[in-house]
Amino acid sequence: MTTTADASREAFNRPAARFTAGGLDIRASALGQCRRALWYTATEQPVTNPTPPESLTLLEAGNALEPVVVRAMRRAGWSVTPADRDEPMSVTVEAAPGLTVTGHPDATGRPPTKGGAAAAVEQFLFGEEATTHETDEIVIEVKTRGPEAFKRWQTLGGERSHPESVAQAACYSLGLYGECRDVVIATLDTGSRTWDHEVIPAKRAERAWRNASERLEGLAEHHALHGSDPVTLPERDFTASDWQCQRCPYLNLCQPGGAGEAEDDAELHEPVSDETARAALREYEQAQGRIKSLEADKRGALKTLQHWLQRRGVEKARLDGSAKTRTVGMVQSRRYSVDHTRLNALLEPEQRAEIVTEQVSEYLRVS
Repeated sequence: MTTTADASREAFNRPAARFTAGGLDIRASALGQCRRALWYTATEQPVTNPTPPESLTLLEAGNALEPVVVRAMRRAGWSVTPADRDEPMSVTVEAAPGLTVTGHPDATGRPPTKGGAAAAVEQFLFGEEATTHETDEIVIEVKTRGPEAFKRWQTLGGERSHPESVAQAACYSLGLYGECRDVVIATLDTGSRTWDHEVIPAKRAERAWRNASERLEGLAEHHALHGSDPVTLPERDFTASDWQCQRCPYLNLCQPGGAGEAEDDAELHEPVSDETARAALREYEQAQGRIKSLEADKRGALKTLQHWLQRRGVEKARLDGSAKTRTVGMVQSRRYSVDHTRLNALLEPEQRAEIVTEQVSEYLRVS
């Protein structure tokens, strides 16, 4: 493995895969990509499905928010050294014979000091050096995710929700320290602007790296057999119905017709015109307006009844309604929460999969 310093910010714009004198090099942030898509990139095939401008904007916004996460971690007591964005440090790790993975760590650091958040704020405001625990420096991988992906990560843990991110951090640990240490995934919810972190123990981080390496080893074997032939292709890792395929820049090259090849077992319906759809949308908007008005009236009535009970000094009373006499009273509801951060730290991914299950439902949302 090697560690080098790239000359400029252009390092962040490297292709996901490229051929080198020693074989094939994969970008660390592309560890979870389809092997065929990586092959298309390495052989410089034309992009058939460009990334939409909206997606590029989201990506740029996410990158711009990474320093915000670093500062938030410092305020919470972490000792964090972020990467130099003008001259980022590059690490290259051998994943298999003829296959290397190269990337740029977001940050390194140590857990909060004994002084807690107050000491961290003083350090942040006045630049005073804080006394850190005698712990090894570890890799901090910073991510920004939308509300749904953020919640999924918090609930399932990074090894289940985004295993490629754990493998990426493990790669950086190997490249920087020559060993796989504990790694930290720090994530910002771009919706609520809240952040959280997860510590992945070294043993489990190393396993994520090993799984990613074994999957990509087939790409190195393909290169050894066929060289850089753009016609002979490795197997796909996903199907046309998977989101990885839907967002792939080579979808129409790989599967002519693109999403149309995804099987749709749903019953065919009569076509709906644009005008009919617009009329349905207007009806929906009107119904939503009525519902909001009714909900506001309902909240106002309940607040009045609550004040009435409080003035009577009771928690429950009978009151004549329009149709019958009703009981008006204060009730308690209990909710039980699970600390998923602790749960994820205590249990192996396979054990968590038996306890925390994932169910997917589909619904129409108008925003």
